[in-house]
Formats: sequence, C-alpha cells, structure tokens
Amino acid sequence: MRWPDDVRPDSLRQPDQVSCGAASVVAARVLLTPWRPERASSEIQEEHRHLTSSRSPRDRMQFPWPQRFGTPPWAVANALRSLTGRHIATVFVRPRPEIGFEVLQAQLGDGRPVAIFIGNRWLPRHVVLAVRATDGGIEVFDPAAGALRVIGRTRWTEHRIDIAGWSHFWFVV
Repeated sequence: MRWPDDVRPDSLRQPDQVSCGAASVVAARVLLTPWRPERASSEIQEEHRHLTSSRSPRDRMQFPWPQRFGTPPWAVANALRSLTGRHIATVFVRPRPEIGFEVLQAQLGDGRPVAIFIGNRWLPRHVVLAVRATDGGIEVFDPAAGALRVIGRTRWTEHRIDIAGWSHFWFVV
C-alpha cells in the first residue's frame, strides 16, 4: 500500500498531544477509502471522542477511556475492523520485539495499514500507522510530525525506534 498522492501527510498531523491514535485511524481511512477530510483537525478530534467513548459510532461497545490518556489499543482495533471488515487482533510485542516485527510485516502483507503503539520502557505513549514494508524496514505515518518515515528492522527489534522521542515497540494492531 502506498500513501495517496492527493493527501499531504502533514495535513493529517495530530492537533493536540493526545490524538495520535485518532490521527492514525483517520490516516487509515484515507488509505483504505476514497474519502478525504475537509477539515482534518476537526475530523481527528471527533474521531478521538469516538475512540474514547463507551460506544463507538460503529455500534460496538467498548471500555470507555479518559480522553487525556490518548487512545486505547482496543478502540483502534475496533476502528480498523470497521474499515477493513476483518478481525483485528492487538498483539503485545514489548518483551519480544523480533516477533513483533514479523507480525507487523505479516499484517502489512495482508494489504492493510497497521497501527503500532510505541513508548518508553514503562508505558506505550504514541500511535503511528505502518503503511508498507520496504527493503529492510517499515514506512510509517507519524502523526506527531505529520510525516512519513522509514524505520529499519534493527531499530524495531532493539527498541530504538526514535519516533517523536519514543523508543520502545509495544503493540501491533
């Protein structure tokens, strides 16, 4: 999957410190459908409200989450399930980043974008969206920068990701 030519990545930059998960879901929608946001910042903030509520607009019950803590993995999985029509699993990869990288590559091989939770050694703190596998790495959309970056295999497997200041690989969704 490639980033669409008619959407600049910086147009989907997260509007605040807690909406990286929502920006990643909006980016996934852009990648998977012909839809394009008219006011991306508003769309991302609205998506964040949906992702942290007890009932998503996709008619799935979900555990509510305080908005100030960002987006929980199960809400991102529900949103991606709604976009793809497929079961989306959340895989905890923090203790085994090598396996996490293999899971990430396999998920990208299924032709869909993949959400990734990264953080420090203690907590997941940021969500990025894997767009495609490249030779030796993964191209991701980083909503904090509003940019596409390629992160090599070794940086994933050694917890040296270095996106938005975060190093550790936590979840593949």
